[in-house]
Amino acid sequence: MPITNLEPTEAEKIVRKRRCSDCWGVLTAFDEPESRTISVSCGTPGCPCRGHVSMEFVEISLAESRAKRWEAEHALGESGAVEWIPKPVRRASHDALADLGFQ
Repeated sequence: MPITNLEPTEAEKIVRKRRCSDCWGVLTAFDEPESRTISVSCGTPGCPCRGHVSMEFVEISLAESRAKRWEAEHALGESGAVEWIPKPVRRASHDALADLGFQ
């Protein structure tokens, strides 16, 4: 659902600070020549864009999802229950730092 009848400064602020609630994609501003206003909607083709959420919400949700995925993969890898998830490799910290380019 696009946000309509916006002033340019309002549209710019929304595009900069909000994301689509369906796909978390970037919002795009579209000029409405008849009304001389701007509409804001999702820029992803085919997305229904039923609303908007803050960028902070998206960032927090992604971080939580990554943490949950890591925990699940770690637990499954440790248990050996799933073969396609590698078991965690225990390495000395100096080896890991050397791989990252630190001496």
